[in-house]
Amino acid sequence: MYYLFLEVYDPAYREDIYLALQSIGIQRAINLDAQNLAAALSDERTFFTGFFKADKIESGSVLLILAQVSSKDKISEFLSNLKEGGVDIDSRNIINLTLIPAALSFSSEHGLQDEEDS
Repeated sequence: MYYLFLEVYDPAYREDIYLALQSIGIQRAINLDAQNLAAALSDERTFFTGFFKADKIESGSVLLILAQVSSKDKISEFLSNLKEGGVDIDSRNIINLTLIPAALSFSSEHGLQDEEDS
């Protein structure tokens, strides 16, 4: 089992990304609105208003998606599906993806997964 951290930098592709995740069998995920720290630090207004303000700086908004993934192959399929759908992830800063092996995980769908027992 793996844990996916997916940063989405272009909200215009949100629906494409959701569909690509669904196409590889990801039904459960966490969706968080976050802020790109590099963009926030480069914006002079942030220094005067602080990081926590009611109106978001659009250029610094990031969608963070967290999900369990059963295999590395699923991620290759996910990326292929995005490309086939016309999302230019190779030349535009649309997503940043990190996949981390889970030593131990539990969900009602998969039960207890202990990598040491595998």
